[in-house]
Amino acid sequence: MASEKSNLQKYAHFLLAFFVVLSFMAAIEAKAVQLLDIRPHEATDECNPEISQVRVTVNGVGYGGILTVGLYDDPNHFLFKQGRKKRIRIPATEKQHTVCFNLDEHGTYAVAAYHDRDADRKLKRRWNLLPGEPFGLSNNPELAIGFPKFSDSAFTTEGLGADIIIDLIQP
Repeated sequence: MASEKSNLQKYAHFLLAFFVVLSFMAAIEAKAVQLLDIRPHEATDECNPEISQVRVTVNGVGYGGILTVGLYDDPNHFLFKQGRKKRIRIPATEKQHTVCFNLDEHGTYAVAAYHDRDADRKLKRRWNLLPGEPFGLSNNPELAIGFPKFSDSAFTTEGLGADIIIDLIQP
């Protein structure tokens, strides 16, 4: 009887410690998201395959920092703020993430994504101006010398939108 009571006490202590650790981890994760400076207007739209959306799956994301995904609709300002229709930022917590953009209208779009490892909200560049952080474009075009072209990453939406897969290129 005494050993059963002792085992029960050990189990109760284990459960208490387990829940304390879980609570601590949840608090750390909540604080980390807050420190990442992700703003409400940068949240992903809820993914729903039954409405018109661009659903983007990004592969090759590392843990930590921010995954930034931009939807562009202006070929003359591709990868510039003026050509961006919307930007989504989420905590980078696993190797694959899916984000969704609700579409107001169908058209021709391109998507760019990068893993902002240090969460400073800026894409680092190397000496040759190529990205210094993992990045990728819709259609996963081969890198060429010069600035990427909208046409290499462009896709057209209709019906329920488009499903896009981007494989990040490591610098």
